[in-house]
Amino acid sequence: MASLTRSYLTVTLLATLLVSCTSTSSKLAAPGQLHQVGFVWLKNAGDQADRRKIVVAVHEFAKSIPEVKRASVGYTDGIGGPFSDASYDVAFTLTFADDAARLRYNAHPVHEKAAKEVFLPLSRKLLFYRYASE
Repeated sequence: MASLTRSYLTVTLLATLLVSCTSTSSKLAAPGQLHQVGFVWLKNAGDQADRRKIVVAVHEFAKSIPEVKRASVGYTDGIGGPFSDASYDVAFTLTFADDAARLRYNAHPVHEKAAKEVFLPLSRKLLFYRYASE
């Protein structure tokens, strides 16, 4: 009986390890996904309350707009250099299935409201880059 129990435990352990090794998600984005990277320079540079409003708006995009597959937002680390611009206040990345999804996101009422009430009034400069995953 002890041998049978040991064999069962060994098989269970191996199966668990195999499943955990094969079920980890890839760190690579799916090919064709569209990523939009945004940089925000605030009119009141460094203002913590204004920064927070931008962060809350991006979090709301992720929560309320189905086309947003993934969102990440944060503040500059302040470390600039010859290949690094740290002059912005807030940066964010949004991931969409494709450009059609991004266009639907642009027209979504939550995005339109945030653009009119948060991003445009608080920002002296907005810059966006888009690319598709390979």
